[in-house]
Amino acid sequence: MQSATLPDGRTISCVNAYEVDFSVHEIFSEDLSAHGLQLPPDGVYLDVGANIGLFSLYLRDHCPTARIIAFEPMPAVFAALECNLAAMTPPGLAVPLALGAEAGWAEFDYFPGVAALSTQNHEVGKTMSAGLRRLLGGQQAGDDVQDILDKTGAAEAVADTAFLDDLLRPETVRAQIDTLSAQMAALGVDAVDLLKIDTEGAEREVLAGLAESDWPKIRQLLVEVHLGAEVTEAMAAELQGRGFRTSIGQHPLSQGGAAVFHIYAAR
Repeated sequence: MQSATLPDGRTISCVNAYEVDFSVHEIFSEDLSAHGLQLPPDGVYLDVGANIGLFSLYLRDHCPTARIIAFEPMPAVFAALECNLAAMTPPGLAVPLALGAEAGWAEFDYFPGVAALSTQNHEVGKTMSAGLRRLLGGQQAGDDVQDILDKTGAAEAVADTAFLDDLLRPETVRAQIDTLSAQMAALGVDAVDLLKIDTEGAEREVLAGLAESDWPKIRQLLVEVHLGAEVTEAMAAELQGRGFRTSIGQHPLSQGGAAVFHIYAAR
């Protein structure tokens, strides 16, 4: 496990320190209220696919007394997540699980060099890693993303093809899956102020694990969709059919050609 320093001087645990700057830029600069989402200071928040917990930290900064529960299945990543949530005041709860349509076990592509790319969907892993490779090579990167690459020194390192190959080489990790409804019942969650899902291609499976009787408990969603524009629009339409107002935004990796979008949904 490594450590990294956030822009405000806080030290956090991480898998790779060089990943943190890019993720902080993506998460901490976002104004969710601009997309119609509200963050009650004492709300209940589920962070599904939490990685090392940067979104959970963002929530704690804005919601000092909230209940924050974060799910992450990759063991090395979970170790950092657990440390970061334990250091929050009050602490968040880290759960070592993936969420899906049904309980069981599955094999994941785990990227030790870029842990945030880890996925159960092999094709999504290939698309995301190819998009990141193009971004790191300076292709299609906007000024804001290029600035981050320059600050981290990534733009220089990627001239070494072998380095990039090692960085983006996955390992197979077997991890346990449960359903969202089963976890809500086990944890005594009766209402969710924001359900955030970032599972690198398993977002529909996560929602399939939510029983019909539990849908009214979900007040807002932030879903990162890795399955292209058509699926993103279909998921937004499904949420609208359940009484949510939705909007769609693009993820920074879309600059590298990976079709990644955000759905913001509020009742």
